Amino acid sequence: MVWNGVHFNLNTIIPWPIILIWTLLYFALLAWAWRPKEGRPFGNFKTIDFVYIALAAALMVVYDFFIEPLIPRVGAVTTYFYYPIIGRLFLTLLAAALVGKPGSAGLTMVIFNLLADITHYGFGGEPFWFVYEITAYATAIDLWLIYRDRYYMTPFQGVLSKSANPGVGEGSSAEELEEELKPAKALFIIDALIGGITTLTADPLWYRGFWATFVEGYTYTPSFWAITSIASIGAGIVLGLVVAPFIYYIKRVLS
Repeated sequence: MVWNGVHFNLNTIIPWPIILIWTLLYFALLAWAWRPKEGRPFGNFKTIDFVYIALAAALMVVYDFFIEPLIPRVGAVTTYFYYPIIGRLFLTLLAAALVGKPGSAGLTMVIFNLLADITHYGFGGEPFWFVYEITAYATAIDLWLIYRDRYYMTPFQGVLSKSANPGVGEGSSAEELEEELKPAKALFIIDALIGGITTLTADPLWYRGFWATFVEGYTYTPSFWAITSIASIGAGIVLGLVVAPFIYYIKRVLS
């Protein structure tokens, strides 16, 4: 049975329960992170956050369909080290860094996929391509943002410390929690690694391992899937570390 271009072929390398669990885990943790705070729902997003997200998604469409095809490919190198994706990596991490809230990467991919469907692909295969873009390119970044929050892609981390407030009562003090900025270069590197590996493994790991077969009916050998997925981890490490300093500089200028 084929519906809207979807083959529903479950003879995939990655079993469908893993995809289901990964997807449900993402939305469950995102719902927890988006619980109302200070009377504001959706993780306290502001108007400027949506501006950053929409701008990054629009630029991603321009890059994917007009700039990336012009980047020279070197033989079969791109099969294992797909360096032309560096633009999408940069824009995804930049949006997540500037917004600094869980869900920012996922929202960027939702808008990107919508614009890509309108301008290029059409809506065949939907809504599953939305799920693919979110779970493959954004889930790990958004889950990491629950911990890193606004310090994502910076060499710092906020740490709560107790401070005495002597203004409460005579001869007494009340303890208040204040956020203190601590150097965290290791976390900055982890930010870059998670972002790079997530983006570079999206196509070889998730698309070839499940979505290409489930939606389009394409099949890949497990050995090719495994080799390209492992190779993409190394590519993600390299490209993640390359874009990290530029993202930090832009965030520091705009913040």
